[in-house]
Amino acid sequence: KYYLNQMIRGALYTVALLGGLFLLFTLLEYYFYFSTSVRKTIFYSFLLVSATSIGFWIGLPLLHYFRLGQRISHEKAADIIGQHFHNVRDKLLNILQLQKSVGDSSTQELVLASIDQKSEEIKVVPFPTAINLSLNKKYLRYALPPLLIIAGIMLTAPSILTEITTRIIKNTEEFVPDAPFDFIVENPSLQVKQFENFELKVTTKGNIQPEDVLINIDGSQYRMKK
Repeated sequence: KYYLNQMIRGALYTVALLGGLFLLFTLLEYYFYFSTSVRKTIFYSFLLVSATSIGFWIGLPLLHYFRLGQRISHEKAADIIGQHFHNVRDKLLNILQLQKSVGDSSTQELVLASIDQKSEEIKVVPFPTAINLSLNKKYLRYALPPLLIIAGIMLTAPSILTEITTRIIKNTEEFVPDAPFDFIVENPSLQVKQFENFELKVTTKGNIQPEDVLINIDGSQYRMKK
């Protein structure tokens, strides 16, 4: 239960950290259109932080949960239990000390009898309740905000996240910001008889109206009349 508690807490920490980093990186890329080198740094930094946090906060407790690697000592476990059940802490530590002295003691039967007696005294204590998994609810305040923000963006404007994520993942490609306006050619046809004049009519649509519009003809630019 000690390691299960660590895994739950670590999962909430991981969600909070990675969710916050994801929002930070996508927000920066959304506004600044970083170069390939910067986007590559962002991408591999996120992978490194993800692997480290998942490995440290979730992977290690998971290994210990399945009794792999170095686990907490009996003394540490007794200390955790003692913090919750103050009246048994000294008895637990005393039992552990007696157990260590069994092999070296000349009065082995007396020591074993003392261990049995003290064990009976604390037998009714519900040790698993010393670790309260529900206390991890307080860490939701770190994990929920980035999750809710990401969910809100996915519901209202999912294309923003998919577009920016694509730019970060495809960090070897160049991306340029979209123009703040579009050109709309008003002419129904772009054909004209040879040697006759042709009047090209163009309007723009967008949040910004350009002051000048140039047209490129055979490598030469000409300013159009407003």
